[in-house]
Formats: sequence, structure tokens, C-alpha cells
Amino acid sequence: MKSKLGVTCRFGFALALLMALSPLTPQVYAEDDKGYEEYSLGEIVVSGKGASVRDIAISDEVTVEDFEAVNAESVADALTYVPGVQVTYGRKAFPSISLHGFDQNRILTLIDGVPYYETKYGGMDLNQIGLESVARIDVVKGAPSVLYGANALGGVVNIITKKPTETPYLSATGEYGIAGMDDAYKASLAHGMKVGNFNYWLSYAHREWDSWDLSDDFEPRVGEIVRRPGGTEETIIEDGDERLNSDYKTDNFWAKVGVEPSEDTEVYLNFHYITTEKGDPANLDSIRVFSDFSHFDRITAYDDWGLDLSADHAFTDRFNLQAKLFYHDHNDDYASYSDQTYTEQIALSTYKDYILGGMLLGEYQMVDWNTLRAALHYKKDSHEQRDIEDLPFAESQAYTGSASLENETRLVDDKLSLVAGISYDWFDISKAEDDPETDGNIIENDTPDMTDAFNPMIGATYQLVDSVQLFASVAKKTRFPTLSQIYSGDEPNLELDPETAINYTAGVAYAYESLFKLQVAPFFHDISDYITRDVPPTENPYSQYKNYDEVEMLGFEVSAEVRPFTDLSFKIGYMNNNATNKSDGRVTDEVAKVPEHTLNVGIQYTLPVIRTRLNVNMLYVGESYYQLPNPDDPDLETIENDDYTLFNAKITQPFLSDRLETFVAVDNIFDEDYEPTSGYPAPGMRAWLGLTFRM
Repeated sequence: MKSKLGVTCRFGFALALLMALSPLTPQVYAEDDKGYEEYSLGEIVVSGKGASVRDIAISDEVTVEDFEAVNAESVADALTYVPGVQVTYGRKAFPSISLHGFDQNRILTLIDGVPYYETKYGGMDLNQIGLESVARIDVVKGAPSVLYGANALGGVVNIITKKPTETPYLSATGEYGIAGMDDAYKASLAHGMKVGNFNYWLSYAHREWDSWDLSDDFEPRVGEIVRRPGGTEETIIEDGDERLNSDYKTDNFWAKVGVEPSEDTEVYLNFHYITTEKGDPANLDSIRVFSDFSHFDRITAYDDWGLDLSADHAFTDRFNLQAKLFYHDHNDDYASYSDQTYTEQIALSTYKDYILGGMLLGEYQMVDWNTLRAALHYKKDSHEQRDIEDLPFAESQAYTGSASLENETRLVDDKLSLVAGISYDWFDISKAEDDPETDGNIIENDTPDMTDAFNPMIGATYQLVDSVQLFASVAKKTRFPTLSQIYSGDEPNLELDPETAINYTAGVAYAYESLFKLQVAPFFHDISDYITRDVPPTENPYSQYKNYDEVEMLGFEVSAEVRPFTDLSFKIGYMNNNATNKSDGRVTDEVAKVPEHTLNVGIQYTLPVIRTRLNVNMLYVGESYYQLPNPDDPDLETIENDDYTLFNAKITQPFLSDRLETFVAVDNIFDEDYEPTSGYPAPGMRAWLGLTFRM
């Protein structure tokens, strides 16, 4: 195993550099204007204009200060420490985001209110979205507003970007990996300015490394490589030290241009371009290799670009209308290789997606104590796929819409707020092509009838006293099946229904000035028509996805923030989640991939005078099931994902009137060896040395 001597020397050098710079820090700490605002047109439920609509659900706001405290480099990193959220990595080096046990395909992910996902599978790699242009991430669990649109079965993640203020802004950050990675560095630049009615925001970021290291405690084990044709080979797939095929490179460019001709009107054009190339570290236990597809693979391109046009106009003091038009384009290439040397490429699969759509959001305040809101969403999804480079593309197209109405009434001197809403959501596939034999003979599949659903919700908040607020809500949510689920198997399943969840939330929030905040929130999710392939073969002769499972999730969240002194703060978040399989014919009551316990703790302390900032974070994730026996295979082995406890730390030293900061950040301080997803060991200890300049 590799020695930690070099790591210790580099970490010690970085710490000494911080201490050497600290005398340059002025004795008086001045907090400057941060130089940006949150992009209000990126919100669906706007802060301050409908606060009770946000408060009826369990929600979190992840801010720039939260990003910096954990040295997050992407949206996936920033979500890792949110109560009730779990982030793990598995196939395709893809971060799997779950809210209360709902995986990423069952939650609605938005950037500035615009849907962000792959049109075939439903998820998207949130690790590729850098944070240089992100002002806040809203995480809403359980019963989000009907105004968000369709497919928010378990909740919503809305990534809100930055816009400039009248103070010109410029920042630059550079980081170098001093331990746990090979040739790792990050660099970013952001600039924004507002001149009269015109403003713009620009940012660019680059991240890359050649590989990351496994823990020193990692022990190689024998796995199997199954070749069809060719048979099964038992071998060690990963021998430790540097993780094979773990390189990564991504570039992010974001631009926002806005015109605000009056206090009543805003028009903005947003553009983003993201390009990523990455290795996909192999599963340690089992690999499949076919003549035209392999689990020894690389993602040679994972690229996105998009344009969003947003406009908002207040026609009167009581009536406001917002409109959005958007086009998002996604392309990824999946290169298959014959073995773990990744030298002989056997196939290149290509996927092309685009989303074209728009939305209208209206708000009318009929009287001072009542506000009516409405939304209309409509979009087209396009997917093109070819499994081998020489083949033509098979095309699919689908349309999704949502029309919603929501009313908020404030009573008892605004202490009581009642929110009621309903949405009508629909999904229609107009075209579905396939190449089942991978021979270039494209066939036109039949398409299902249009699927629709009504989704009502109701909620309330009550300000018991100035420091105590009560809230409760219940909402019916649906999630339409993906193209992959409908058209997988030996034959399409055109009768696949949407999944349904009845989400109940309640809670109490207590705040004592700025010294102490506490929220306790029970939740219950009753999920029916859950889509799965784990169905008895007698009921599923064509290996299709079916509406088979019934699942219940009962638990609670506790979050608290304590600030006994101005320079010292503690944050604690805990979730307990008991997930139970209630399906007829079930083999077990357990549910896969839902940990019963998660705990996160964050401590920040700023040293007097020299203003050195210390951040320490702890994350605990309890055991969960990776694989369970099921009706399709009742003798299947039960495999558990590891429980794990991680400690991260960051030391930041500001100087030159806080315009310059240097920092050292360490992830997995104790070099814990763990597999959050079975077969996929996580990185060992990693450390970064960085410098940030702002003006």
C-alpha cells in the first residue's frame, strides 16, 4: 500500500502556508457586498411573495456559504450534506440523488425552474454542474407546490443561478490536489455587472484529474467477468492504490444577459454549455461483456447546452405574469471495451436528447389576504439512440404538460395561511423507434394512449407565537414512466401506468432570534403502482417493467442550527426513514437503497483577530440494501451497502481586506474504506490547496 508520508508533508506545507499568510490579515473584519443576487425569475414559488407555500413542505435552502463550508465542487457535492438527501456513486460514475428514498428519476430537477434530465432514463449527472453561477439550491421534499409541473413524485430540486448587482463583481479560484489524486486541479472565473437597465453574468470553470486513490485499507477481492460468448472468468478486477479508469475532465460555461426597462418588467436570456469526459470505474464483483456492449466502459462525451428566455411583467400592483421558453440539448457517447486495460474498443453507443418547451406563471392578488396563482407547462422530449457507430439512429418523441391552479389565503392577522391547489398533468408518446437486433433495421413501435392524472394538494401554516410555526400538508403526486421503462423487455409495455404517491408532512419550527433554530418534521409517503421488473416470471413472461410494488415510507427529520457566539455555529440534520414493501406476493418487507438513518453535523468557528475560519463536517449514512430477493428471483442473495461515517475539514485564511482567501480542504480525513453502493468503493482521503480572489 502507498505511504502517507508524502501526503502528510504536503498537508503540513499547505497548513504552514496558511499560517504564514495570516499576519497579513487586517485586525478589523469588514464584510463586503457579495456582489450578486439570486435570480428571482429562476424561482417557481418566489421567496417573500408566497412564503407559506414554501413552508407547508419540508424544505431546505442550500446557500453559497454552505457550498464553501464543505468545499463543494458541484451541485451533487452541495446536496450531500442536506438532511433527508443521500448522494451515492455507482454505474457510469453517476451521482444518484435521493430525497426521502425517492431516487433521482422520481424527483423533479430544475435549473432556474426549467426541467433538467435525460429524456430516456429520467436522471442527469448533477456532478457536472459547477457552482460558480449557482446562488442557491432549493430542496423541497414531500408536498411541493403544484406550480412546479409534472413528475415531482417525491420532491423538487431547483438550482437557482446568480445575477449581478450594481456593484461590479469579479472572482477567480484555483485549486490543486495535494493528496489522494493524480494531477488534479480546478480553476474558475466569474464576472458580473449591471449598467443602467442592462446587466450580465459570465462564469467559466474547469475541473480535471487523472485518477483518485482508494483507501489504504482497501482489500482486493475476486470478482467475475461474464463474457457472452466466452464464459465466466474469476479474477481481481481492482487491485487497489489508484482506482482504475477514474479520470475526469469537465468544462462549464454559463452566461446570463438581462434587461430591466422598468421596475415592472424583466427580460433575461440564459445560456449554458457543459462538456464532460470521464472514466467509469468498474464494479468489483461482476462485469458483463458482450460483443457490442461492455461494463468496461468510458463516457467519452457527456455534453449539454441550453437556452432559456424568461420575461416577467407586473401589469398592476395585483397581477403579475411570467413566461419562459427553453431549449436544452444533451449528447453522450458510451465507449465499450473488451477488458480492464481499456485499450480495445468494441463499440460506441451514442444518445442524443433535446427538450423544447415553455411555461406561463401567473399571480393575482384578489384582496390583501388572498392570492391566486396559476401555471401552464408544456414540453416536447426527443431521444435518438444508436448502439453501434455504423447504425442509423432510432428516434422517440413524447410530450408532457401540466395545468395547475393554487390559492393561498392568509387569515388571523396573517398568522394562519391555507394553501390549496390542483394540477392536471398529462404525458403522450408520439413516436417510438427501436433497433432490437442491432442490425440497422429500425422498427416503428406502437405507442400507448395518452396518460393523465389529477394531483390535488392542501396545506397550512400557523404562527403560534413569534418564535413557533406549525405546518402540515398532504399532496397526491404522480410520475409518468420513462421511455426506457415502457420500451424495455422483449415487448413494450404500453399499459404501464404512472406511479402515485400520497405524501403527508407535518412539523414545528422554532426560532430564538439568531441564536437557535429547530425544526422537527414527521413524514409519510404512500407509494402505489411503483414501477419495477421484480415481478414473478409467470406474471411477466416478456421481462417488462410493471406497476407491481406498493411501498410505504414513514419517518421524520430533525434539523437544528445553534449560534452561541457570532463566530461559532453548529448545524445538525438527522433523518429516520422506515421503508416497507407492502406489495402482494412480496418475498421480503425490506426496500432497497433506502437507509434507515442519516446524520450530518457541521461546525464553523472563526478565530478572533486573524479571522481564520475552521469548518468541520461529519456525515453518517446507515446501512441499506443493494440487492434483495424478489418475486422474480426469490432465492437471490441479500447484499447490503456499507454504513459509513465521513469527516471533512476546511481551513480558510482571509487577508488583504478579505479580497483574497487561501484554504486547505480535506475529504474523508480518516481515509475510511467504504462502499456506499456495493461493488463501488469510494475515494480515500483527498486534500486540496486553493486560492480565491474577489473584487
